[in-house]
Amino acid sequence: MHQQRASILQPAMEISQQLLLYASLLLLFAWLLLRQASPRKRSNGQGGRQIPSPPALPFLGHLHLLKTKPLHRSLAALATRYGDGSGLLHLRFGAKRVLLVTSPSVADECFTVHDVALADRPGLASRRALTRDCPAIAMCSYGPLWRQLRRLATVHALCAHRLAATSGARDAEARAMAADLWRRAGAGARAGAGTVAVKAAAYEFAANVIMAMVAGTRMTGDQVRRFREMTEAGLAAAGAANRHDSLPVLRLLDFGRTRRRLAGIAEARRQFGQSILDDYRRRRQRHPGGADDDAGETAARTVLGDLLRQQEEEEQSPEHLDDVVIRSVCLSLLQGGTDTTASTIEWATALLLTNPSAAKKATAEIDAVVGTSRLLRESDLAGLPYLRCVVSETLRLYPLAPNHVPHEASRDCVVAAAVVARGTMVLVDVYSMQRDPAAWGERPDEFVPERFMDDNGGGGRRDGSSGGSRWMMPFGMGRRKCPGESLALRMVGVALGVMLQCFEWEPEGGKKKEEVDMSEGSGLTMPMATPLVAVCRPRAKMESLLKAL
Repeated sequence: MHQQRASILQPAMEISQQLLLYASLLLLFAWLLLRQASPRKRSNGQGGRQIPSPPALPFLGHLHLLKTKPLHRSLAALATRYGDGSGLLHLRFGAKRVLLVTSPSVADECFTVHDVALADRPGLASRRALTRDCPAIAMCSYGPLWRQLRRLATVHALCAHRLAATSGARDAEARAMAADLWRRAGAGARAGAGTVAVKAAAYEFAANVIMAMVAGTRMTGDQVRRFREMTEAGLAAAGAANRHDSLPVLRLLDFGRTRRRLAGIAEARRQFGQSILDDYRRRRQRHPGGADDDAGETAARTVLGDLLRQQEEEEQSPEHLDDVVIRSVCLSLLQGGTDTTASTIEWATALLLTNPSAAKKATAEIDAVVGTSRLLRESDLAGLPYLRCVVSETLRLYPLAPNHVPHEASRDCVVAAAVVARGTMVLVDVYSMQRDPAAWGERPDEFVPERFMDDNGGGGRRDGSSGGSRWMMPFGMGRRKCPGESLALRMVGVALGVMLQCFEWEPEGGKKKEEVDMSEGSGLTMPMATPLVAVCRPRAKMESLLKAL
């Protein structure tokens, strides 16, 4: 009888224990939910002052708060709502700790005092998939490979000597762009006026400028289109808040076949880079002893010619350059300098369309300095301060990357009296800081190139200077600062100058200037949400010159 009663009671006890366990887990989950759903200050490590943080959810962290697109708008709204004025905000993208920097003084501290500690890049799954067989300088982890790639790109393409030697290529591509715009104007629906997709025209210019520096050739229209699609797909997949990077379960289940898509982009990058290398080798075999094989013909040297020559000379050396390094340098130059340059030209054109008085002032300056008997050249930029101010103001309002490429702390450090733990992703809200009324006055969101005119009429900028009244860092700061800043400013300046010198621009379809869509799109960089299409009409005083191109 006792055994029968025990056998009857045992299942009931087991059920009660299971219910108690489930109830305990439910209570624990509810406690965690309530604990994280209240805004409070958090430390990002052991000790140090507490960092403000919005309400979070288990597993998701703060991803549910990133509802507004683009990402930099969501982050800026969170900083405004939950920040305490310290210049820091603690977030979690899934399990990934994130530190949002919203103060110029804190940004200065990050990339001066803690420059080495914050020089790494996050080990995101998407980044590893995209750059597995072809690392990129901007995305590469801080270490020997990054130093090698950056040094090679700087020495053979981006140093002052090489930029001076390749100015002719940029002038030639500016002429080619003007000739192409002239042909489009002639084929337009209205006599002497043509409709232009501004970024597409700027992209072709930028891609061919860098291809001339890299390989001494030009891309066909189809190659530019395929290269642009590949680059934009990679930039879209490399965002800081990519949910597949933040939530391991999504990567495991591969929702949306993201893994396959990233692998396809990576393979397309590898094939494109290798095709440039193989084509150059074939051309060199067909024409041995060309200018690129002669060190004395500096103006005709290319990045590939220099690197392949170094590869052959150091074939038995431990520092021998393999094809992976060579194509990585070439692709880094091409992909790093095309989309950002084309986007800046597009934003500048849109700003000038919506501010016709600034466009007239820039055009008048070009007429006075360059005239109408010849095309503007890169060497003229030094004498065009207002044009340089237009470029600076464009970069202030629409920086190349509104939150920059994410950094990661490689060791614990103390920033603004708060501990930043190793492995924390660091994002810098450059977009908001460059529109801060405290630094830029009562009209921080308006396009006012004159704000950059110094006492001598120059177009100077204060880049990352602590305490400066005009704090900017559109190209980053510290050792991970974009090494192509000088090249980008030259390309944007000469392209925009030629466009203003040769053509009159107006919004498509007779729109008013207020109707131009200036909203920002999503991505690691900041494209226009609606690509700019404008009408270009050759200026009467430039027609004879354009006909001769």
